[in-house]
This record gives sequence, C-alpha cells and structure tokens, in this order.
Amino acid sequence: MIKTRNLAIIGVVLLVLLGVSFMQKSGHKKATSQSSVAAIVAEGIVPADLSRITIGYGTTPEVVVLSNNPTGWTIDTAWHAKANLARIETLVRNVSGLVGEYRSDNAEVLGDYGLGADGAIQIRATNPAGEVVIALDVGHKPERYPGNFVRHPDNNKVYVSQKNLLAEVGLYDGPELPQNRYFLELQALQEDRLEVDRMAITGENGRLEFVKEFAMEAPAAEETEAAPVFDRNTWEWTLAGGTNTVLAKTKVDAVLNSLVAVRAADLVDPKADLAAYGLAETSRRASLQMQDGREIVLTFGHDREAIADAPAGTYMQLGDDATVWVVTEYAMKNIFKGLDELKPE
Repeated sequence: MIKTRNLAIIGVVLLVLLGVSFMQKSGHKKATSQSSVAAIVAEGIVPADLSRITIGYGTTPEVVVLSNNPTGWTIDTAWHAKANLARIETLVRNVSGLVGEYRSDNAEVLGDYGLGADGAIQIRATNPAGEVVIALDVGHKPERYPGNFVRHPDNNKVYVSQKNLLAEVGLYDGPELPQNRYFLELQALQEDRLEVDRMAITGENGRLEFVKEFAMEAPAAEETEAAPVFDRNTWEWTLAGGTNTVLAKTKVDAVLNSLVAVRAADLVDPKADLAAYGLAETSRRASLQMQDGREIVLTFGHDREAIADAPAGTYMQLGDDATVWVVTEYAMKNIFKGLDELKPE
C-alpha cells in the first residue's frame, strides 16, 4: 500500500516537472524565435536606382562613399576615382531582398553579435530623391554558418543572413575598417592586341622599338587585279631601324600582352607633387601605336615598398590622364625586358 502511494506521488511530481519544462521551452521559443524568417531590405533594388552608397564602421559612418554620376560610379573618398561597377552590382544584388532568421531583440547583447555601436559595418544607400532605401548593419559571421548577423539600425532585432555580406565589402575575417581599394576600378588599360602596329619601350636597356610585320592574304583566284591585304591576325616582330636581329615572337608577344592589359594594384592621390612619385621627369616609358592612329603612352616613376595595407609597386600614368596608378613588380618585369631576353633560345 505504501509502495503504491509512493509511486503515485512520484508520478504526480513527474507530471509537474514535465509541465514546467514544457512551459519553459514554450517561453524560450517565443522569446528567441518569434517570426523565424523576416525581410530586412526591400527587393528589386539595382545600382541604377541609387545615387549614393556609404559604408561605415563603428562610429565612422562614411569610410567609403560611392556616388552615381552621369559618367558612372566614382569613389568620393578616393579622389573621385572610377569605381568597379561589377563589385557595386554584386553588393547591391546581395543586399536587395535580404532576409534573415531571427536570433534576438535584446539591446544588451548587440555587441556579442558584432552589432554594437562601435563595431558594426554600416551599409546605407539613397535614391536620387535622397530617400534611404538600404539601411543595414552587418556584424560577425556565426560559426558553421555562411552568412552574418545583421539588423536594421532602427531596431534591436538581430537576424542571421544566408549571405556573407562582409565579403561584398572586401572583408573576410570580421567587421573592421573597410577599404576604398576594394571598390576601385584597377584596370588601368585594356586594348585589343590585334589593333597594335608597333610598340616602343625605354628603360634601363635603352630604347627598343618593335614593329609588326603582318602576313599577306593572297586575293581570290578570280580577283586577278585585286591587291593583297594584310592579315592582322598573323605577324612576326622586327626591330625598327633595319637591323637583322631575330626575335622570338612568343616572347615579344608576351611583352605586348602585358602592355595592352595593365591592371594596377592601387591608386594614389593625383593632386600630390608628381616629383614625389618620380613622374615629373621619367626615364621609363612605353608606347603603343594603334591601327587607328592613336598613340598610347605609359610613363613609369619611382618604385614604392609596401606600407601597412598599401601594396608595393611602381607609379604609372597614362598619357595626359592625371590618375596615378601603382602597378605590380610582376607587370614591370614583363614589360621591361632586355634584348637578349627576347631572342630565340
């Protein structure tokens, strides 16, 4: 009898404990789950709809400022240099229509998510009317999860996104000071190698001028009076000046390839004294003579060593353009070759 009563008491206690556990779990779910997924940024936004994008960090709301001008996107915080449209498009595409899974609405723990006042990446964008159409704070990347903790700056609700938005502003380890360099258009020169007739290079090895000797296309058999024409897809290289120096086509072509597609590593202040860059009087230069009569001139100044996050390279300008580029040592080695390096082995 006593055993039966004890079992009954134990049963009642278990029921009570199960009820308490259920209530606690329900309360926790309400406190932390709410709507599990919510829209954070409106859909359908494209760069053409925007006039300005700012990216801030912590207490500095405008570290990188991008402006949409009639001539294209520029970076106001980097001497109004041309911006890389592809990176702007990728950023806007990933932010537009952003949804997130709810995590918290406790203001006291925003810092734990990297969303405190002193640590979040702030992405803002306005349309031509000055209306804010993107307002997003981005925090840490959760462990074993592809996205970031995010929130709208007007409330404390924290969500985790499916997309890694830090990567879209050039950050990979976590919220930190963003860099203008990530959004710079660093393609300094892009020309068609088939349109080049000759090139000249002046450097430590003196001046070398290379001329394309194009193959000739014979006229069709029925066109007996037609003059032969140049085949611009087939050529050999000769040195200007009537020398009989034999050149290795593949080696000289490699120099040409480096000259027609120059990608820089950085830009610097174009309003600074050009003498400081070694560009006031230059001893290294290269030029391309194009089929349409244009001459493209590249002048090279001092070399610079890497400083902090600024990469090493050589200062360069193109023609009369005020932009001062920093090109890599790799590019310089490919352009400035000695004559012996361009002969057949």
